[in-house]
Amino acid sequence: MKSFFKIAAVVLICLIVAVVLFFLIFNKGMNQIREIQIKDIDFTKIEDGQYSGQYANGRWQYVVRVTVSAGRVTNVEILNEKSGFIDMKMYKQVNDEIISRILKSQSLKVDAVTGATVTSKALLKAVENALTK
Repeated sequence: MKSFFKIAAVVLICLIVAVVLFFLIFNKGMNQIREIQIKDIDFTKIEDGQYSGQYANGRWQYVVRVTVSAGRVTNVEILNEKSGFIDMKMYKQVNDEIISRILKSQSLKVDAVTGATVTSKALLKAVENALTK
């Protein structure tokens, strides 16, 4: 009976270590992204065309193509299907909302989606990177 408790204790400790490691890896880069600053870009000073950019930190990875026409951002397209090991479909609602806010306000100084600040900022940084190359 004592050996059963020893084995159970070892299994429990291994599970706890695995969960802690998972969360450390899963959330790697989160604090850095939360602190990044998004520049306010004057879209009217950008030549018409399509611009590609990316941002990656931990599981937040974006590759975007931004279309500018007549001094306005007219489209933001997310080109990657995966963000790290996560399917981008998981972020679709957040991504669509951020893109909508950019297009409506014609600015990158938009509010992050509540509960998805890190995801919002990572996408905004990718768009900024595309337009400031």
